[in-house]
Amino acid sequence: MSGGVDSSVTAYLLKKQGYDVDGVYMRNWDTSDERGVCTSEEDWKDVQRVCEQLSIPCRRVDFTKEYWTEVFERVLSDYAKGVTPNPDILCNREIKFGALMDRALEGYGKWLATGHYARVVQVDSQTRLFRGIDRNKDQSYYLANVGESKLKQALFPLGELTKPQVREIAVEANLATKHKAESMGICFVGKRKKFSDFLAEYIPQNPGEIVDVDGRLVGTHQGLFSLTIGQCAKIAGRGERMFVLDKDIQRNQIIVGPGRDHPKLYSNALIARDLFWINGEMPGDKLPVEAQIRYRTDPERCKIVKIQGDQYQFTFENSQRGVVPGQYVVVYQGDWCLGGGVIDQVFSS
Repeated sequence: MSGGVDSSVTAYLLKKQGYDVDGVYMRNWDTSDERGVCTSEEDWKDVQRVCEQLSIPCRRVDFTKEYWTEVFERVLSDYAKGVTPNPDILCNREIKFGALMDRALEGYGKWLATGHYARVVQVDSQTRLFRGIDRNKDQSYYLANVGESKLKQALFPLGELTKPQVREIAVEANLATKHKAESMGICFVGKRKKFSDFLAEYIPQNPGEIVDVDGRLVGTHQGLFSLTIGQCAKIAGRGERMFVLDKDIQRNQIIVGPGRDHPKLYSNALIARDLFWINGEMPGDKLPVEAQIRYRTDPERCKIVKIQGDQYQFTFENSQRGVVPGQYVVVYQGDWCLGGGVIDQVFSS
């Protein structure tokens, strides 16, 4: 339980269905935000309030060490190299359905339930991951690296509900978190006023040039981690909006160009590494598949060819805007989530 409305309603629904429910709160971060507020303490109090309402026990477990070594250090390493990682997918794999699930199931229960908007579906002898009914909230993308053996012992009660329905249930049950706003930002670190400044506290700054597509100097940056491909780059004195088109890691340069739809922002192919297939292997290559290059983007039909080991090449029917190395490409067949891997190389249209 995170202290939010989704996990609160999850606990409420399971209790109502007759499950023997224990609430577990994870503490994965041990510093305050810019206001000097330790948000984890506020969230823990909300978990306690809801559990008291539901008459279920709750406890707090600490995974700050595991989160730092298994997630945050990897995230910092990627940002320092100039790529943009996805900590939420790492957190789900290594912490929620890794360290937490192992500890919870070892001594306390049979299933781990979370407030993810996703569905676990039994198809013949396979346990498959499907999108949540609410496409606007679907979180199967973030679960694309959780294996079948873990999904067999996972419950996602919100997968068949929409967010408005969840809010309605929370209000009807008068849960303490019924009006609590959604949490945003990096997994367990939260939303920061300026994320690049937050990263600069942990990554040595390596200032460099911001240049246009013709190589002309237009500004400076504090480090390659400070801007992401596709992001608007605020450059003083420029009359037109400039967007990040690419990064030259060897020269420590960020390349920008005018217009949100600059041709250099579009790609029709990529190579992904560390491809993980939830059910053990990729379905036959004759089956139509789609790939999603980031959360809440529309999936695009593509052809996938294995190169070697866990490396695959993706070729899209239509070019994709702002494909970012370090992010995850996740593969679907309809609503069935097959797995995903890290975008390693991007090819311009």
